[in-house]
Amino acid sequence: MKLVVALIFGLVLYFVITGKLNKTIAAMVGALALLAIRVFPDPYEGLKNSIDINTILFLIGMMIFVRVMEVSGIFQYIAIKTLKLTGSNLKKLFFSMTFIVALISSFIDNVTTILIFVPVTFAITDILEIDPVPFILGEIFASNIGGAMTPIGDPPNILITSAARIPFAEFTKYMVPVNLVILFIIDLVIISISKSSMNKEFSKEFLNGFDEQKVVTNKKRFIMSGIFMIFIISLFLFQKQLKLESSIIGLIAGFFGLLLFEQHEITPFLEKVEWDVIFFFLGLFIITGAMEHVGLMNDIANFLVRISKGSSVLLVSIIVWASGILSGFIDNIPFAATMIPVIQNLPKINPQAFSNITPFWYALSLGACLGGNLTPVGASANVVGLSLLKKYKGKNISALCQVVGWVF
Repeated sequence: MKLVVALIFGLVLYFVITGKLNKTIAAMVGALALLAIRVFPDPYEGLKNSIDINTILFLIGMMIFVRVMEVSGIFQYIAIKTLKLTGSNLKKLFFSMTFIVALISSFIDNVTTILIFVPVTFAITDILEIDPVPFILGEIFASNIGGAMTPIGDPPNILITSAARIPFAEFTKYMVPVNLVILFIIDLVIISISKSSMNKEFSKEFLNGFDEQKVVTNKKRFIMSGIFMIFIISLFLFQKQLKLESSIIGLIAGFFGLLLFEQHEITPFLEKVEWDVIFFFLGLFIITGAMEHVGLMNDIANFLVRISKGSSVLLVSIIVWASGILSGFIDNIPFAATMIPVIQNLPKINPQAFSNITPFWYALSLGACLGGNLTPVGASANVVGLSLLKKYKGKNISALCQVVGWVF
């Protein structure tokens, strides 16, 4: 059964990466095939245990929220304000956008950050008539890097810091500087690759010709939208204290937004939900759940321990690179969950070599969180950001672009 699951996963991955078949169809057909051949003894239980309903509901709620906010003109307003504050230098604008995205992603879900900033970026690049691809890629990388900075920035970090009992301050003391350096290097790489578009500058008179007030067609709705957006961001910031799941906050954002601003006609907003992305995630959840069920994930984790041959330094390196590479192709949450007991058992396997396992927790976090930059499907933010780029700008980004981001 392991061979069958691995084969189906390989085929789905092939179609997703090459684009020879729509990724949503590939993922759903592969998932349904696994359910049909009864990889799970009880397909219904397998379906229920594999699908992360919290993520699915969260995505739906936030997609509705962003569409409701768009109507107020708040994204266009932020775009013009950001443009004016950063002046006529595109490189300065690029650095500003990516660092702001990273900062927000260190406290708020990466997908939420992307859903908020992609429309802003589209507005800016439309105004300046420049290619949005470098900016969107930079923000996707920044969201994943920012998520690695804090214990609450990315789901694997929540699992890791909880198991290792690493305090918030201690975790950020090590992870923030490392990830800021990584972000700065990646920004430099993207800027160097996109020299032609980044060298474009504009006069102050040109910038002053844009009036952010003109995008505000309904001042009352605009003010209420701003207050509501701050309220939703606050819910995410104090999510732990409020004991609210991300899905609940996402649905509050979406449907309370409809209640406040679109009480009578909601169909246009529901139609704008990226249903292809939702079903793609459903398929991926089932496939990775099947891999975990048949023991493939556990086999991979144990293999990593065996090949280290008792060397802590070698094992740290292996965990970083292996978790990074694997997380580029499969969901990093089940991988992190599988690796946690492996790391916890290291002192039992070799007490002398693995007496201090703290470095392994940071290695797992770096690999699992940053590995999402390897491929277009390596992280939820990638899938959402690139889907919006393709849908609204007709830009289809190959896996190679993501590989460049990880290597550098």
